[in-house]
Amino acid sequence: MKILKIAWATFIAVLLGFIFFVITDLVMISLGFAYNKTGNAVLDWLTLPQEMDRIYLVIYPLSILVYSIIFFKWINKEEAQVHWDIKTGVVCSIMAGIAFGGISTLWVMLLKNTALSNIGFIKSSLEYLNASSANKSTISFIISLVVAGILAPINEEIIYRGVTFNFLEKRVNTKYALIVSSLMFGIIHLSFVQSVYATIMGLISGIVYMKTRKLRWSILIHITINTLATYELTSNLIWVAFTIIMFLPLGAMLYKLLKTKTNYAY
Repeated sequence: MKILKIAWATFIAVLLGFIFFVITDLVMISLGFAYNKTGNAVLDWLTLPQEMDRIYLVIYPLSILVYSIIFFKWINKEEAQVHWDIKTGVVCSIMAGIAFGGISTLWVMLLKNTALSNIGFIKSSLEYLNASSANKSTISFIISLVVAGILAPINEEIIYRGVTFNFLEKRVNTKYALIVSSLMFGIIHLSFVQSVYATIMGLISGIVYMKTRKLRWSILIHITINTLATYELTSNLIWVAFTIIMFLPLGAMLYKLLKTKTNYAY
């Protein structure tokens, strides 16, 4: 019976995650239909196939609204074990985001510079990653910065650290919620290279949320990661070295968070 309960809870959690894809399809269909009927210039700008980021200026705010309603209805009222003040939270979150840049860079370098890059699915995954970071115009860069750097992190943290984590924690347990929500977050990136480091990121953000019970910190971690990724700093060796050095404070922070069992402020 316990296994069936876990399986059912996991199935529902997956369905909750798919709400985003339903919203995406509905918005695309609706805007496309409206443009075909009206020929409106704004709709034409939003639905231009070569600039797919634009349509997410509509999709993400709508998804954030829907998932926020679900989150506030289902949020687990567990008490935080760690209380960060604003300064500590901002510093720790930005530091974690920068350090994660080093993790993802080392992972991609490992795949690119070893025989692993010749494996079919890894090769295609690396090609997809390179294609997604092609040079863009100034307006496209700004839109990407808003969409990928701000809206996507807010949306994904509410879905996976908010709704999914809380749903699974209530119905199974905290550790299961942390692992499964992180795996789900990794899998939805649909690319092997990204899925691996996104799962790691999910664990880092999940631990921070699990201990602080504040989505604001996992959102800030995610915003830091995505914003830096938008600027494509991996070619700067000094920056890469700095992100790797940040592994030390990240490890110390995670150790301190996991070690804490009772209410603690720092």
